[in-house]
Amino acid sequence: MNVLLVALFLAVPRDLPGGAAGAEPVVPANLPVAGRGASLYSISGIALDRRNNVYVSDLLDYSVKKFDRRGSLIGKVGRRGGGPGEFRSPGLSAVVGDKLIVLEREKLRIQVFDSRLRYEGEFDVRGGMPVDVTPDGLQGIAVALYSDTSRAIVLRYDSAGGGNPRRVLLRPTGKSHPLYAASRIAVLADGTLVVAYLFMNRVDLYTPAGNYRRSFSIPGMAPPGTNVDDGRLPEETYFRKVLVDGAGRILLLGGSQSPHPGRDVFLCARDGSLLRTFILRSRSRLIARGEPGALYATDETGTVVEKYSLR
Repeated sequence: MNVLLVALFLAVPRDLPGGAAGAEPVVPANLPVAGRGASLYSISGIALDRRNNVYVSDLLDYSVKKFDRRGSLIGKVGRRGGGPGEFRSPGLSAVVGDKLIVLEREKLRIQVFDSRLRYEGEFDVRGGMPVDVTPDGLQGIAVALYSDTSRAIVLRYDSAGGGNPRRVLLRPTGKSHPLYAASRIAVLADGTLVVAYLFMNRVDLYTPAGNYRRSFSIPGMAPPGTNVDDGRLPEETYFRKVLVDGAGRILLLGGSQSPHPGRDVFLCARDGSLLRTFILRSRSRLIARGEPGALYATDETGTVVEKYSLR
């Protein structure tokens, strides 16, 4: 019998040096739950629906697994392949209404499933390599693209099923290597697009119409080392994921240049002011929002989902 371990943590606020508020997680309990086929091998995406069911993309198992809020496996879809409901590289995902969206970088496509993981359709993503996907309004999605230029593109679809997207051409990075344009995205309730860069300490905001509004950075990040602008491949990371909450605030998962690499979650106001820093127990590559005050994250191994209560 395979076992999925869902770790529960409580983040308790405290003050950190430098005047920023923070949180240090403690461990009240571990909840072991069993389910046939529940083991996770390499988590590449996490999404939650309104009932707090957790959808986990598993890169090495070529599947997406659905767990209830207690961690019990209640559904699974996928096998290795390129057909409907099959995956070569299941990646980042998003829940939009009653639809699950799964991004596949290798095939440059998005597959759409219903809440029971039944295949509903797919569409190709054109114009670059998709690197992130996020809900956009009640029914739409936004997809971040990376290309071989210093200007990334975000495609904004009115429907989770695809269609003709609106293209948002992002500001130039000002860097020599095009990989600096790799970004993570989120959309606020009013349609404001939030763009956080993987290899730069920069977060840009765009209006719903796609016009640039403002930028901000996070204080205390380590400066670039080998990540210099000489045309070489960038190495150090700044933001691994960006989310927005119901109050219109922005959450950023710090990368290798964060004070606590892979563990800092920065809570910011939409004007860029840093409100609080939460410190995860384990280094994480992904975070996702659950019920109010709840944050889900991968652990350092990428094989366990951890649930944090941010208070």
